[in-house]
Amino acid sequence: MEDVIIPEEVKISDIINRNSLSPNNYKEINIPNKHQKELKDFLDDNVPYIKGEEPGSITYVEKSNVSFLRNSCINKFNYGFDREKLICLNPKYEFNNMVYNHDVLLCKDANIGDTCLFIQNSKKDIVFSSGLVKLNFKEKKYKYYCLALLKDSYFLKQLDALTPKGSTIRHSGELFLKCKLPYVQNQEWVYDFFESVTKNIAYAEHYSYEKLRSSNAMLEDEIIKRKYSYVQPTFSKLVEENRVDAGIYSDTVFNWYHNVLNYDKGYESLEEYGFKLKRGPNLAKRDLGRSIQTKEYKPNFNVLVYPSDISNAGYILEETYLGARNEVWFLEKSNILFSSEGVVGKTFAICDESMKFTTNFHGTIIYPINQETPLSKSIFLALYLNFLRENKILEKMAVGGNGGSFAIGYWDMILIPKVDDTFKNDIAKLYYNPKELKVDEFDEDKIKSSGVFDLNNFRIKCFAVLQLVINDLKQGKLKDKQSYTC
Repeated sequence: MEDVIIPEEVKISDIINRNSLSPNNYKEINIPNKHQKELKDFLDDNVPYIKGEEPGSITYVEKSNVSFLRNSCINKFNYGFDREKLICLNPKYEFNNMVYNHDVLLCKDANIGDTCLFIQNSKKDIVFSSGLVKLNFKEKKYKYYCLALLKDSYFLKQLDALTPKGSTIRHSGELFLKCKLPYVQNQEWVYDFFESVTKNIAYAEHYSYEKLRSSNAMLEDEIIKRKYSYVQPTFSKLVEENRVDAGIYSDTVFNWYHNVLNYDKGYESLEEYGFKLKRGPNLAKRDLGRSIQTKEYKPNFNVLVYPSDISNAGYILEETYLGARNEVWFLEKSNILFSSEGVVGKTFAICDESMKFTTNFHGTIIYPINQETPLSKSIFLALYLNFLRENKILEKMAVGGNGGSFAIGYWDMILIPKVDDTFKNDIAKLYYNPKELKVDEFDEDKIKSSGVFDLNNFRIKCFAVLQLVINDLKQGKLKDKQSYTC
């Protein structure tokens, strides 16, 4: 574990070197392992990093073949970047600060210390912000080793301590170069191991996103057959719906609704489709008794997944552990976790018995009425609801601010097209298609062919093993490779 050491005295020379009188900048972050090097020692001596550029809002356009990657595209939860936050730029300005496949980017401003592995997903040129730096490593083997350690709390706490506080946007300058990382001696397997695990995590995220985009494209082609001429709602329609918020009467909802109404194989309600709803458990003391929540794993604690923990790519970003006096009930195979508040419409379908978690009252549980219901029906429903979220339909049908709320009483408005079993099975393979994936072996073809649910489980496993190795490395008690792969 990291220790924050409070020094009893500070040398004048330290004050001059750090150019700061803030006490926060003189706390010391350290680990038991004494074999450490500064980040700059892993980087190219002549050009340790390349700084990005700020093009300015004048260059922003709606569509182009040049995209702008900003600090907000990178966060602490993902190894990749958020493609939905890219901004298109006018290509006539001829940008030079390009980012290429497998480059490592680090945030030096604002969300300081957040890093990502850039994976090229299109032929578009990507330029990066002046709040980011692209790291140039002395050797390729250092890239993935450092990437994993830059994601760790030891590096982040050091950078936080070194960076002055008090400003609206924090700027670390070149202070990240001074942060220390543990290094290995006589255990070269570590570099290959870190490369495989970090690539596995990054590519699991990458292909999860791609598969949800593919499912949305399949549903678009299958259901949205034509563009209907918009008709204003009648007074009787307003009375029938008992709602005057404009979203449910928008052109977006209108076209989806009429395409499903006119779907050649028909449509049905949620209950006719064979599913029902219930709210997630209330985590209040009156229901659970005395309870404790923690981010760290503890024996006999229950896994808690908040609906907000589901990423836009369909995998679970993080888990919380819940210890409770009273019994906790869990979601089961074929259940769907649906985010009914905040970012409405995020879904996660449980496809086997390997996952056992509970949620909270902000989640709606969609479950099959008949236990013999094929898994493909649950998966199709989850992907269909994600399609409605992606196309802003659920957002417009929800009520309230801050993302809105989609209460159980509004589900009568959801129409489900009666797609045939062949289509259900085809789309289900995008979500559940297990392959034999190994933490210490990177196989892009197997990752690419696995489903979103499988990649979620694999990503969680990779994170757990990687954290175990990093913790042992920080403690100076690194074991042999077999101890982490068996």
